[in-house]
Amino acid sequence: MLIVAERINATRKPIREALERKDRDFFVQEAKKQEMRGAHFIDINAGTEAAQEIENLPWLVECIQDEVRIPLCLDSANDEALERALKVYRKKEVMINSFTAEEERIKAVLPKAKEYGALVVGLAMGKGSLPQSVEERMNLVKELVTAVSDYGIPQTKLFIDPLVVPIGTDQHQGKIFLETLKQIKEQYPKVRAICGLSNISFGMPNRRLLNRAFLALSIGYGLDAAIIDPLDEDLMSILFATRALMGLDDFCMDYISAFREGRLKV
Repeated sequence: MLIVAERINATRKPIREALERKDRDFFVQEAKKQEMRGAHFIDINAGTEAAQEIENLPWLVECIQDEVRIPLCLDSANDEALERALKVYRKKEVMINSFTAEEERIKAVLPKAKEYGALVVGLAMGKGSLPQSVEERMNLVKELVTAVSDYGIPQTKLFIDPLVVPIGTDQHQGKIFLETLKQIKEQYPKVRAICGLSNISFGMPNRRLLNRAFLALSIGYGLDAAIIDPLDEDLMSILFATRALMGLDDFCMDYISAFREGRLKV
C-alpha cells in the first residue's frame, strides 16, 4: 500500500509560517522524518495565495527532492505553479494531485501528466454540488477513466479518489465511500484507489480514532494508497495490522519488521 505523506501542506500553520520565512532546513527535516516513518511519496502543497504558490511550489521541490530517496506528489490546483514545479523536478517518478471530471481541469492537468509520465489523482467530483450517492460518484469515475484513456495515459497511472466527505455532515458518507471504492475495484481493476483519509473525521471529537477505524475498513474494501500522516504511530500500526490480516503482506514480513523496529504501538 502506498503512503503519501501529508504533513507539508500550507493549510497547516507551521508549514505556512516556514514558507513565509523560507526555512529550507525545516522542510528538509519534515520530509526526512516522513520518509523514515514509511512514506512512499511526499505530498507538497504550497497553496496559500496564488501568486505566492507559483513561487513556493517549485521552491519546495528544489528544497526537498534531492534530500529524500522517495518521489514527490505535487498537490496544486494552480496550473502555473504545477508547471513550474514539474520543470524543476528531477526524479524519475512523480504524482500529480489532482484533477476532477470538469473539462477545464482535464485539459489543464492531463497533458502535463502525459508529458511527464506522471501518476495522477482523479477526484470523483464535477461541476456543481458534491456527489452524494454511489451512482453519482461512479458516473464521475467513468468520466475520469475515459479522460485518461483519451490522453493515452495507462489506467495503471490513475489513482481515483472516491471522495471522502465528513461523517459529521452526513453519517452515511463513510458507507457511501466504501461502496464506491468496492465498485471501482470491481469495474476498473487496473485503476488504483487513493483518498485523503482524515477528511472523514472533520468536525468530530477524537478524530484520530475515527481515522484509524476508517483506514482499516478502507483497506478491507481495496484501498491502494492513502494520504496520511506517517508520524501517527497508532494509525501506522493499524495499517500494518490490517494488511497482515487481509493477506496483503507476504508472510507478514512488513508487520514483523515493524514490530522488530519498535514501530507498532499498542
